[in-house]
Amino acid sequence: MDTLRTTILTACTLGLGLTLAEQLIPLERFSAQIRLLLSLLLLIGMLSSLTRISPDTWERRFDATAASTEEIQALAEQAHADAIAESIANALNRKLEEAKVNCRVSAVTVHIGEDGSIDISEVTITGNTLTGSIYLREWLGDAVSLTKEVTP
Repeated sequence: MDTLRTTILTACTLGLGLTLAEQLIPLERFSAQIRLLLSLLLLIGMLSSLTRISPDTWERRFDATAASTEEIQALAEQAHADAIAESIANALNRKLEEAKVNCRVSAVTVHIGEDGSIDISEVTITGNTLTGSIYLREWLGDAVSLTKEVTP
């Protein structure tokens, strides 16, 4: 409630101040630019009171939410693995479409080794899994686990 009251008071004060400033500047040819600038100042004033942003707050928010280097590295590696898995799934789906097999790869589980090698451990498929698994075994080998997706 206090934040709302402060925001409204700030908006009224800024609006009054900006209107007075607009009346003091009589140049007609710059009126659009002055009006835009004053509107931006009003918006910034309202948003800053609404969010209560100050340099101290920025510093505290950054320190409170800062992740360790290991966490950031783990998140980056997971995002990289997810992107590779999605790319492999898309490529396999294109190959199945080219072969006119009514089967879709819905998920691929990959592991990226220290040396950058990509190991596909599991592929989840839907549709005509019998024919699809024959093609996928031919392309991926027997070491990859093929799982039929259970639909509710």
